[in-house]
Amino acid sequence: MNISLASAVGLAGALLAFACTLPQAAKLMRMHAATGVSVAALANSTISGLAWTAFGVLEHDAWVALTAIVAVPATAAAAGLAWFRGGSRERLWMPFAWAVTLLVAITASAWTGTGLLTLLLGCSISMLVTPAAVTAWRSPDVSAIAASAWLMMLAEALLTGVYGVLAGIDANMLYAAVAITGSVAILTRIALPSRVHARLFPLPNGPADRPEPNAWESFQLAS
Repeated sequence: MNISLASAVGLAGALLAFACTLPQAAKLMRMHAATGVSVAALANSTISGLAWTAFGVLEHDAWVALTAIVAVPATAAAAGLAWFRGGSRERLWMPFAWAVTLLVAITASAWTGTGLLTLLLGCSISMLVTPAAVTAWRSPDVSAIAASAWLMMLAEALLTGVYGVLAGIDANMLYAAVAITGSVAILTRIALPSRVHARLFPLPNGPADRPEPNAWESFQLAS
């Protein structure tokens, strides 16, 4: 069976999109606390996954829809675990606002085309990486953040960008640019020594010199 380069990249992207959602959910299942993990970021990611699935259907692109839908179950599970295990509940208004915005854009696409939806979805990953990065950089302890998932997200973003170029999908190229930037920001925070972070972001009650347990080992996805 012949397979085009775009299809091969699409398949690889779908498999990687599924794989990169597993580490955070798995880590939260093992831990009793979700310190440094943003519930809002995980909820935003789940909502975006459903919207990307709808976008793939509207654009008649099976790889876009498949890549999105396979990432939803584990991300939704991680959001639930983070909620019940003390993850950050800041900015919880964002998932509700994001869901309404996407619903309006999907509905309007029947009359206006998918231009607005393309722009929103291309930047949708910012709804995951922005609260995740802010939470991570403000947290003295990032032991609950799974670095491996952010590394895989970085790889998945590169594949998404390549597929966008090959298939001519602007939303994929925008997504890749934002996801790469956000992943690098979060991976940089995880790799930052705790004493350096304490100097940059001192705690209100005094310096936070306590070490982060296995910070590099726990290099994972905070959403």
